[in-house]
Amino acid sequence: MKWFNRIQIATGQPCLHISLHLMMFVALIWGWRERALVEVSSVLVAAYAAVFIAMLLTQRIPRLRRVGDFLEEITTTYYFGAAMLVLFLVSRLLHNNLLLACLGLVMLVGPALVSLLVKAPTPRVEKKRS
Repeated sequence: MKWFNRIQIATGQPCLHISLHLMMFVALIWGWRERALVEVSSVLVAAYAAVFIAMLLTQRIPRLRRVGDFLEEITTTYYFGAAMLVLFLVSRLLHNNLLLACLGLVMLVGPALVSLLVKAPTPRVEKKRS
């Protein structure tokens, strides 16, 4: 068994996801130390948006479906991190704690509510006439 398979079994995440986590962590620490956290956060949010748009485009093309599924895993993994970065960036513009709390609540609970409320259309079963 290869080392990256052992890491995936132990953590439940592929090595690529772990390396992306580490790169984001290093970028945020670097931005904090260099007093460029807003710029670094903006770049990370823009990168998330680009990956999200690429996921939407590749899932519609049958030949690129596997790439779309991989990008879907990445966007699902990093949604809450991107939501927190957006909340941080908005907090630099808005100074109303109540509005920020409501925005954070909507960003965190919104996807769960949408997935619970959206129902797949039930296929109609046609009865055979005898």
